[in-house]
Amino acid sequence: MSLKKSLSAGLAVVIATAALALSGTAGAQSQPNLKDTRLVIAYQDPAFPALIRKSGVVDGTPYQIEWVLLTGPAANLSALYAGKIDLGHMGDTSLTIEQANARTEWTADATPLRIVAAWRNAYSKEYPAVITAVRTSANIQTVQQIKGHKVGYNYGGYNHSQYLATLVKAGVTEKDVEAVKFADGATSAAGFNAGQVDVYAGALGPILPTIKSGAGRILLNDRETQIPALNVWTTTSADLKDPAKVAAFQDFFSRLSGYWAWHDAHKDEVIGVLKDTLKITDERAAFEYEVRSGNFVKFDAGLLGQEQAIADILYNGHAIKKKVKVQVEYDPQFNAAQKAVWPIKTKD
Repeated sequence: MSLKKSLSAGLAVVIATAALALSGTAGAQSQPNLKDTRLVIAYQDPAFPALIRKSGVVDGTPYQIEWVLLTGPAANLSALYAGKIDLGHMGDTSLTIEQANARTEWTADATPLRIVAAWRNAYSKEYPAVITAVRTSANIQTVQQIKGHKVGYNYGGYNHSQYLATLVKAGVTEKDVEAVKFADGATSAAGFNAGQVDVYAGALGPILPTIKSGAGRILLNDRETQIPALNVWTTTSADLKDPAKVAAFQDFFSRLSGYWAWHDAHKDEVIGVLKDTLKITDERAAFEYEVRSGNFVKFDAGLLGQEQAIADILYNGHAIKKKVKVQVEYDPQFNAAQKAVWPIKTKD
């Protein structure tokens, strides 16, 4: 080989080596350092965070987790808009209602909040996620007969959508009932249990004693109103532009996907935590154990089709102001990390 060719070959090796070194450095720099990253995660009751800690799935995270208690979807939404939390817990139709009430149009490029994870228990008639119930004393036999009665609900989430969908099925509007808006699902349930309202839209668990005693009965469940009734984590568009937050979300959801297997395998421990944190009876704890089982669900055509269907039902029934496109509310980038599946399993 000539001297010229030898020098050229040597120079090529040097350039290639330098390029590889620079590439490696750039790659290392592109990986965010999570040591100084903190996820502030809100949930609507203290039981779920306690169970996550008990399961050990988030032990040793390379970032910090701060759990905060915010009862009701309205409080979670407010905290997200204010940038005080990174993940807020609410029902799947929360952003449908937000989008319908928004002053500006939500698009794929301009949506302030996004749903990044969703889960719920297996479908079961015995353990519905959300229901509409009536006081026996109100003598309401059909959904149409809610007209003129006091109807309790709380803003946001699938409780709110259950209320709106109930109005649609009854063929009435809010002007035809005496709507009573509570701060959150717990106070709404307390109002129904105390007889302050004749009709209630929300979770079955908090009103279980009223139903079991015969003082109330279930009028509609989520299947009849066609609400998917998923629990979701919602974040902000700002967080989704932060590489460190996105990396922390990926890790958090991957770890959390293993929680439900632990839940199913540790019934006694789960019930113990539920009783201790929520101060509930054995019967209610057994019920909560069932409705808190589940798995992450994938953001695919099956889910989005169901979410769009209920949004259209509410719009066509004049329960929400604007027609919405639910696809812009969902960010599917974490599907793989969540080991998400669809459809949800059916128990009956």
